[in-house]
Amino acid sequence: MKKIISLIFIAFLAASCGQDYNSSSGDYSQYAPIEGIDSSTPDGVRLLAAYKVFQTKCFQCHNAWSAYKSSAQWTAAGLVSQGNTGGSLIWTRLKNNGGDMPQDPVAELTTDELGSVETWINGI
Repeated sequence: MKKIISLIFIAFLAASCGQDYNSSSGDYSQYAPIEGIDSSTPDGVRLLAAYKVFQTKCFQCHNAWSAYKSSAQWTAAGLVSQGNTGGSLIWTRLKNNGGDMPQDPVAELTTDELGSVETWINGI
């Protein structure tokens, strides 16, 4: 009996290894890796969350931004000021303080989406 329980436990562990998401709950898109973004670091995890927001809300017009796969590239492009949302052009635009982004027909960012971008910028 102990062998059967052990085998079931080992099979369960083996089946659950190797993915950061629950494939049956539909959260794959939230945790799926993006080629070129190193999500093995805390900064990479924050960037990945913000990048996914940009994918859905920004890249259809600002497609050149999709090439920025590191926080350093976003900073070098002048879009982000490290640890300073108020000094970041992209944040100013998203908060409608210097532009009206995203434009219609794309819906405004949700509180969670803004939070992901803010967390990333403040954590750089």
